[in-house]
Amino acid sequence: MTILFNFLISILLFIYGINLFSTSLENIYQNKIKDILEKYTKTPLKGIIFGTIITALIQSSTITTIGTVSLVNSNLITFHNSLGIMMGANLGTCITSWFVTFLEMKSNNILLIFNPNTYIPLILLIGLIYSLKKRNNKSNILIGFGLFMLGLMMLQRSLSPISEYAWFKNLVSSFDNPILGVITGMIVTSILQSSSATIAILQTVSEANFFTFKTASPIIMGENIGTCLTTLVASIGTSKNARKVAVSHLLYNIIGTIIFLVIFYIFKFFSIKLLDIQVTSFHIALIHTLFNFFSILIFYPFLKKLEKLINLIVK
Repeated sequence: MTILFNFLISILLFIYGINLFSTSLENIYQNKIKDILEKYTKTPLKGIIFGTIITALIQSSTITTIGTVSLVNSNLITFHNSLGIMMGANLGTCITSWFVTFLEMKSNNILLIFNPNTYIPLILLIGLIYSLKKRNNKSNILIGFGLFMLGLMMLQRSLSPISEYAWFKNLVSSFDNPILGVITGMIVTSILQSSSATIAILQTVSEANFFTFKTASPIIMGENIGTCLTTLVASIGTSKNARKVAVSHLLYNIIGTIIFLVIFYIFKFFSIKLLDIQVTSFHIALIHTLFNFFSILIFYPFLKKLEKLINLIVK
């Protein structure tokens, strides 16, 4: 019961911190957003770079994609230009998994200055000082980032005892079925409304050396699909082009997952030893990043065909 309570508190802190950080950052730059979009989304490649950077900064692919739906609905950008942003958002969200990896590094010698136990309280203190000066957005950015990092630390500590339970070991062993792993990633992300939270949980429990490339990879694929639910809901009642953004986000992730599942099964058929290697937090961050990076490489030459397909689906 204690583990569940600590887990829920840490997840709430994590998600609230991300939302507070990202919305406050958005509030500061919302007046400049139209000029920025016109300049940096004129081509799909620029859109990918923009989507990657903005998502890495605000720590939420969901907010990026929902924001893109809203911008297309308001005719600030075209559906064509939104495709690059959507692809970049998937890559940009990988930065959170590297934060988790960083937090799990042993802080010694020169790394001691980067110990989160040192700088997280400092960030929160500066945020509180800003709030006293009524600089709300700036204070919320710092407080949000501090709570987000604090939530990650608490998450790691709350889940560390779970590896001792037999039911958890049995659950992990069931993920030998890749389809079940994909479905699990989809469901957990849909419930938490945060792909970053799903990956952070996976990274934390992976430190108990229960997960292999074979069991972790499908879950990572599934969370990319699960994160599309919020965007689909946000597109209800919007214009046709805005709905196209949400559908393209879903289709992009489904097709990408299918492609990599085929590769996964080929590896499994030939008994490639890589699949049986135990993964750490670093490996999961790497898998997450490479999955989204290679998805972009695969889809980029076919963006016009993807656009035509979406135009046929959404009428």
